[in-house]
Amino acid sequence: MSSKTVALEQISVSNSRKYFTVALAFLIVLLDGLDTTAIAFVAPAMAREWGMATSAFTPAFVSTSVGAVIGYMVAGPLSIRFGLRVVGVGSTLLFGLGSLCTVAVTNLESLVILRLITAIGLGSVLPIMIALATNVMPNNLRQMIAMLVATGLAAGNVLGGLVGAPLMAKWGWESIFWVGGVLPLIFALPLLFVLPKFQSVEQRQQNSDSHVGKSVVRALFGPGLALPTFLLWSFAFLIFLNAYVLMFWVPTLLMEFGFRPEQAPLGTAALGLGGLVGNLFIIAFIAKVGVKVLLAGMLSLAVACILVVSQINVPQAWVLPLIGGLGAGLITSCVGQSVLAVLIYPTTLRATGIGWAAALGRIGSIVGPAIGGAMLTVGSSAKSVVLITILPTLLGLSILFIMKSMERKQRSV
Repeated sequence: MSSKTVALEQISVSNSRKYFTVALAFLIVLLDGLDTTAIAFVAPAMAREWGMATSAFTPAFVSTSVGAVIGYMVAGPLSIRFGLRVVGVGSTLLFGLGSLCTVAVTNLESLVILRLITAIGLGSVLPIMIALATNVMPNNLRQMIAMLVATGLAAGNVLGGLVGAPLMAKWGWESIFWVGGVLPLIFALPLLFVLPKFQSVEQRQQNSDSHVGKSVVRALFGPGLALPTFLLWSFAFLIFLNAYVLMFWVPTLLMEFGFRPEQAPLGTAALGLGGLVGNLFIIAFIAKVGVKVLLAGMLSLAVACILVVSQINVPQAWVLPLIGGLGAGLITSCVGQSVLAVLIYPTTLRATGIGWAAALGRIGSIVGPAIGGAMLTVGSSAKSVVLITILPTLLGLSILFIMKSMERKQRSV
């Protein structure tokens, strides 16, 4: 890293404004997580009201993933052009307004279009908020702050599961989108004024890097960044592929262990709770140990849980804790890949680097469930679907070892 870049990254911001920025970024990402998963748990209620099968909502699920990928990809280049603050406010307003408009939909076609538009805002918010929060913090805290803000996504998923049922029971499915729409609009206002001085400095530094402005995505493969970018993208794709295979097919796995159909949501809850606990564990130790070592430990736990669940007829009481171990390994790694991006890229490329890594991960999240579904269609057991996730997990573990080895070599130079 050049002396010029180092100087540009040392931006002075008051402590109170730093903490307020981090808290605001976390809350916006939390709402991102709630809105992203909202369609999954309101679809059955919407299907009943519209007289349709829940499976008919597949295009809405797919359009949400496609929109998120677009958002991840455009967040960085747009932030280079207009600044993190402007794009962050715009993305927050987009997904808030999109959520509010969803209240008025009366047919599937409108829902698919709205979910696509809303998800573009949802996708672009994550890299922008992580970049905004980490840019104001000193280097020794950036790993922890990135992990904390990204954990908002998992917290939003859990929050949606907790408040979704009582809200819909009292006020209908529309209430989810009212909450998911109004709150982002409220938070967008303080975001607009959170760091005006910092943003002006940041904008000057970004404008000074003309080569980045001309081809920001190509800059991710610039001198010293090509191999780290390739490794990061590969890691994100593999880990998201695995996590979403399990997210979609763990309920089916429970049936093979003798759980009743009405208990199927317990598997999803155990997976998400394991991921949240894993995130909190990493946040607690990341400053002392480092994210690569901690993620390697989490993935090793996932490998052990995969082997036990798929190869051993364990007692039913062990199944949910083992699924929680899978969540701690894989869902935590989905969050951790954003931390890796923060470590790899300088300030001017951070939002782009985080966004494109997340986009590759989201593509994996589309491919993974399709593979699992194809296996179940041809008669494979759910245990077999779980077992195939061991290869991508081991590959992800290998990538972490390579990254750690590269880090040691850089320190020795």
